Amino acid sequence: MEAKAKYKNWSLQEDENKILWLELNCANEEVNVLSFAVLQELEAIIADIQVDPSRYSGIVIISGKEPDFIAGADVKEIAAVSDMNEAVTHIRKTQILFSQIEALPIPVVAAINGFCLGGGTELALACHYRLASDERHTQIGLPEVKIGIHPGFGGSVRSLRLLGVFQGMSFILEGRNIDALHAKKLGLVDDVMPLRELRRAAIYYIQHKPKVKKGSWINRVTDISFVRNLLGVLFKKKLAAKIKSEQYPAPYAVIDNWINVGSLEEKAFATEAESVGKLLSTPTCKNLLRVFFLQGKLKASGKETDFKVRHIHIIGSGVMGGDIAAWCAVHGLRVTLQDPSLKALGSAVSRTYELAKKRLKQKHLIQAAVDRLCPDPNGDGIAYADLILEAAVEKLDLKHEIFKQIEAHARADAIFATNTSSLRLADIATVLAQPQRLVGIHFFNPVSYMPLVEVVKGKQSDKTTIAYAAAFVRQIKKLPLPVEDAPGFLVNQILGGYFAEAFKALATGESVGVIDAAGRRLGMPMGPLELADQVGLDVCLDVSEHLMGNDATAAQTLLREKVDKGELGRKTQKGFYRYSRGKLVREKITPDPEKLAKWERQLFLGMLNRALLCLDESVVNSVDLVDAGVIFGAGFPPFQGGILQYARTMDKQNLAKELAEYRNTSVQAVEATSAWKLLW
Repeated sequence: MEAKAKYKNWSLQEDENKILWLELNCANEEVNVLSFAVLQELEAIIADIQVDPSRYSGIVIISGKEPDFIAGADVKEIAAVSDMNEAVTHIRKTQILFSQIEALPIPVVAAINGFCLGGGTELALACHYRLASDERHTQIGLPEVKIGIHPGFGGSVRSLRLLGVFQGMSFILEGRNIDALHAKKLGLVDDVMPLRELRRAAIYYIQHKPKVKKGSWINRVTDISFVRNLLGVLFKKKLAAKIKSEQYPAPYAVIDNWINVGSLEEKAFATEAESVGKLLSTPTCKNLLRVFFLQGKLKASGKETDFKVRHIHIIGSGVMGGDIAAWCAVHGLRVTLQDPSLKALGSAVSRTYELAKKRLKQKHLIQAAVDRLCPDPNGDGIAYADLILEAAVEKLDLKHEIFKQIEAHARADAIFATNTSSLRLADIATVLAQPQRLVGIHFFNPVSYMPLVEVVKGKQSDKTTIAYAAAFVRQIKKLPLPVEDAPGFLVNQILGGYFAEAFKALATGESVGVIDAAGRRLGMPMGPLELADQVGLDVCLDVSEHLMGNDATAAQTLLREKVDKGELGRKTQKGFYRYSRGKLVREKITPDPEKLAKWERQLFLGMLNRALLCLDESVVNSVDLVDAGVIFGAGFPPFQGGILQYARTMDKQNLAKELAEYRNTSVQAVEATSAWKLLW
């Protein structure tokens, strides 16, 4: 190959077929991003090609930074934008650049392997052909709505043109990544092949010039003005069932842009750019960008080590233990699962199959995941595992017996972990000769849905054990949150405030429906009583007793009454709600707005109080970690940026007064706390 002019981020080479290979390898970055500098260089490259495109038979855009293509625009640069007019100017400039690529008279191929997200997908959409490797890590998506904006480099226009309004809207509004085979089925990519064939396929497409995919005639019909108005109402109605426009304006803006100008006219690009410019200044965008960086902060935990778990042994195949086992097996680990109940082990295998079917899709990958899970009623796997995780019921005596067994049979270098949600590691570690090997690895229910895992550092845990635990959590694609050993750790402590206020409201005679409606109005995915049903009222009672001791709170009294009657929540078809075939039966209510506002505020104060106490007690060491925990572990609404970020938007004096009344103390006492000073 003949090397071309040197650039900092792009490598240009012409091969014997006169194909120009544009290879992106961003300098000083772990992944490829479309920063201002990268786009400036690409602009210069395309300008040079435009002088005489006939020099080349075609162009291939490919990544030189394996195993990913382009992760999107540079989010750090997006977050730093303060002048909205400047932002729109940059967006329009990039749109023009991508349109110049699309207009080149020679074929342009995007050869995609690995993550192709956001701006990377928008660049690929501007190419004439898109080819993707069938590797598992190849994922294509437009996730911009997750940071409070929508595609701005032409992505919301070209995806609607290519996929049609129904599939295109779904692709943009959901903001989810799809694998290569799904992308081909949608028509987003032209072909999928093994990675070893990707370059050869790109050459084939340039030499044979297959017909370039265009939208169908249905696209033109649905783009007529009155049809757009009718369909737009349906799209908004469907969206409103999930999110509110005042909380998440970006998806609604996509629909409005399409209603107003469609996707076929060139003015759609200018509308898209102006829309993104407006969204960048919204509180939602600023908060979601904060959440994005919080996620990055958690992902960095455990990065200092290359420790990998090949074999994990899990003790306890109840709902939590079985689901952890399933998740680990699906993510490539060999799993031995110990439980004396063969029925419980069989159930765990079945759940592994269901999770693998949902996540992996292909039959051979599904079978491989199921094969990696080995039921082990006698605990033989302890002797071979890199990490042994206890996920038994919350009884200290039982955990003591389990860890004696573990230490007697485990390898000398194995990590000991407990999934306890309420017991102190210091108490569990008393039976160990080497207590420094014990760490808390606390998952949340449901395991396949909740992204956060608390990595609990006991006073006895050594630094290497903590680092290895965090690395393991990252290995299985979860977010590790480092917390200190304290009752309930961080997330359960804060959720405890949510539950406590709900039970107080019940004790005053308030209805279940009103209380849960207040929780949803706060932005929580579930009201506190529905969440209690989901977790299991017996589990809630157990945790409450460990956290509160023998103090007979209103919560414990109510929970004990339910548990004694066998009403444990969803799993028994009855708890605070009734369930029909596993589905919640919700009574229709029209709550008084004043009541809703009152209980919403109480639920918020209950959570805020616990969050500040966790800071005061150094369960975590920063406001950022509290907010990360409450978003990714408790489901606090991301558009608010976290419970402490939300508190910062309120009047300082009024909030101090409310909190003082809640704590039955003085305003001065509240303002003197270290947590309050960190917050303000």
